Amino acid sequence: MANTKRLCKTLIFVICTVLIVGCWNRRELNDLAVAVAIGIDKADKKILLTDQVLIPEGISGQKGGSSNLAPVILFQTKGEGIQEAARKMTNRGTRKIYVGQLQILIFGEKFAKQGVSKVLDHIIRDHEYRRDFYVAIAKNHEAQDVLKVFTALEKMPSTKLKSALENSSKAWGETTAVKIDDFISAIISKGREPVLSGIKMTGDQKFLNEKENAEKISTPLRLSYGELAVFKKDKLLGWLNEKESIGYNFTQGNIKSTSVVLKCPKNTSKNLAVELLRTKTDTKVIMKHNKPVIHLKLKTKGVISDAQCEMDFTTPSTISQVEKLTENQVKNSIVSAINTVQQKYKSDIFGFGEEVERSSPAYWERVKKNWDQVFSDLEVKVEVKSKIEKMFKTTKSLTERMEE
Repeated sequence: MANTKRLCKTLIFVICTVLIVGCWNRRELNDLAVAVAIGIDKADKKILLTDQVLIPEGISGQKGGSSNLAPVILFQTKGEGIQEAARKMTNRGTRKIYVGQLQILIFGEKFAKQGVSKVLDHIIRDHEYRRDFYVAIAKNHEAQDVLKVFTALEKMPSTKLKSALENSSKAWGETTAVKIDDFISAIISKGREPVLSGIKMTGDQKFLNEKENAEKISTPLRLSYGELAVFKKDKLLGWLNEKESIGYNFTQGNIKSTSVVLKCPKNTSKNLAVELLRTKTDTKVIMKHNKPVIHLKLKTKGVISDAQCEMDFTTPSTISQVEKLTENQVKNSIVSAINTVQQKYKSDIFGFGEEVERSSPAYWERVKKNWDQVFSDLEVKVEVKSKIEKMFKTTKSLTERMEE
């Protein structure tokens, strides 16, 4: 709700500024239709452009506004390219679409596999687009379907998608919030390939386009973020699973906080949870026999947040044991991500090429045109050091305390 209010205030400011300032690209109030989310899909040999446009009356809490009015409306057109489709969009409404407050751009999976460079080229050249909106992929679905889902908590689906991406990337680690400028920078980089977070849609699809979906205690149709999409330049190659996605984010220093669930040493049917509060990643390149070796070191600090194990957490030996279990699990997720990307995708999403270029520019000049193959055979050494600082609340589980 707070995000929605802030957006409304921003929109009012933008509209007032446009009306007051007599500049060359002035827009009259009645000419503006504010797009807050855009979806791009494949439609035969054309593209399908979907604009999710704000209806101010639908999100305002002022008297006189209809509670049955949807907060957004969708406009859709097909075109040979996004420029043509955007121009044809004016046939669908009485106002020109304004993209200066865009929150998220979503590519359908089928479209992303063919390449997204032409869409990005249009965005780079169009002065109305800002450079702070997020980009994501509709996993196993079309982008238009994602934009048809009414969401709870936030009146505007685009605000929910934006906030959920920011929160999930900070609190779990399976996703990463990528803005348009970062995505484009990775595409044109010679030593790094892009990744994007996936949006998953689960539940009863008959609730597409139905406002009733957001009015139920348990929403029948749900949107969630999960797993990372691997790109080669502007084309989607495939997906990392949950474990590999978290491992990738560890390598990038993206994980601010997450929970690592471990099996109890003497009873694997019970779990132990360590909440990581801080992580620090350091990547170095060391040349060995005229070949680069990547040394990736990760340090973590955390606390034991859930303990079903019958262990004495007051002893240094037990804490040391938990630290070792944490190190092994984190390292395993990193190694799994690296192996999958090297063997299956051969696409340097980790930015190891950039590290090699910085440390050994002469070597990089020799191999940059063949970096895919060099990357696939690259030796990567992973070292993880974990420190458990304290226990939360108590050193014993509730079961142990009941038995005392």
